[in-house]
Amino acid sequence: LDSYEKSIKAAQERRRKVIIESKLYTYDKLSQLYGGAEGQALLDAVTAEHTLIGKLTDSGMSYADIEGLVDSSDGADSKSGDDADSDSADDEFVGQTSFFGDDSYKD
Repeated sequence: LDSYEKSIKAAQERRRKVIIESKLYTYDKLSQLYGGAEGQALLDAVTAEHTLIGKLTDSGMSYADIEGLVDSSDGADSKSGDDADSDSADDEFVGQTSFFGDDSYKD
């Protein structure tokens, strides 16, 4: 009976370690997506994006509609003749992730 208890405790400890490693991996990936933000800054960035997407979907937009906004704004920025204004606006959101496209992470 004692060996079973030890086996159960060992299995629970292995499970706990796997969960912690998984959380650390997820945190690291999110931090990378948000330009290296950590701690409260990372939480604030994720929360802000989640809130914005929630407001857009609550107003009746589908995820496809939101993705279309991302695509159209990328096209509008590249067609714009005034790059200085679009660059300064983009600087505010450097490192912010998007759930809809990979292009926003290119340097």
